[in-house]
Amino acid sequence: MLVRVRPGAPTKRSTYGELDMRIRFYQLLFAGTLLLTCTIIPTTKVALGQSGINLVAPDEVSLYLHAELKNTDFVEPLVCSLKRVLVAPVETHTLNLSLSPEMLASPGQFDVAKIANKFRQATASLGNSYTFNYFLIPYDMKDKQFRFVFATGFGNASTPYHLGIVSMARLESRDPELSRRERAEVTALRAYKLVIKSIARIAGLPDFQRCVLAFPRNLDELDRKSAEFCPQDRAALVEARILKSEESAGCVYVSEQHNWRILSGQNTAHILHKESDE
Repeated sequence: MLVRVRPGAPTKRSTYGELDMRIRFYQLLFAGTLLLTCTIIPTTKVALGQSGINLVAPDEVSLYLHAELKNTDFVEPLVCSLKRVLVAPVETHTLNLSLSPEMLASPGQFDVAKIANKFRQATASLGNSYTFNYFLIPYDMKDKQFRFVFATGFGNASTPYHLGIVSMARLESRDPELSRRERAEVTALRAYKLVIKSIARIAGLPDFQRCVLAFPRNLDELDRKSAEFCPQDRAALVEARILKSEESAGCVYVSEQHNWRILSGQNTAHILHKESDE
């Protein structure tokens, strides 16, 4: 028997084919929507801002003070200054971490990479990969490139660790013309410049060598360099929720004006990825 099919009328076979095609279309549409959603929604930790720079924001900044660090007058103004500008909370701890003679790079100077490796092991179970840990020690230190280093940061936006070692050996102010409080503020300001730069660098900010990111070759250069980020760098750090958009009220230990007032009274590759300040 001859069956006439009206033009445009679907047969059972063509109906099933169209159904399959419709199902496949919606599957592709759903997959494309899911892919687009995953692409445009950023993670809560890594921010790709208008600057195009991947930055990871810390959950917490922990300062570990070596048990043999005798003069800790600078700690209060340092912590206060960091809390004033950082989104993450800032905590302090005392850490009795022995540094053996095998960790010396030269007589009287420790190898900063060896300290960092031991410090990383000691704090591995504390916090998480978004905790930025800093170890403040009373000893001088160096690395393979520089004859001494003020501070060295380890890690970047893609590493599971973020830490830094700060030597207070050359940072402590001993100017007899300053009061005890003023000496503490000078020391805190020096440490602040090193720590705030390190936080930005191990968060993923490139080494732009400007404003507070500038590399100080000696203590005079550290004292003279700005304690502030350049506007474009600060904007990127604010966007990534590393710096506050507005500084908190309270202590004002770190500012360009305060920096000048204090200084006017003075006589003026390792296992881990690192960023050093000589």
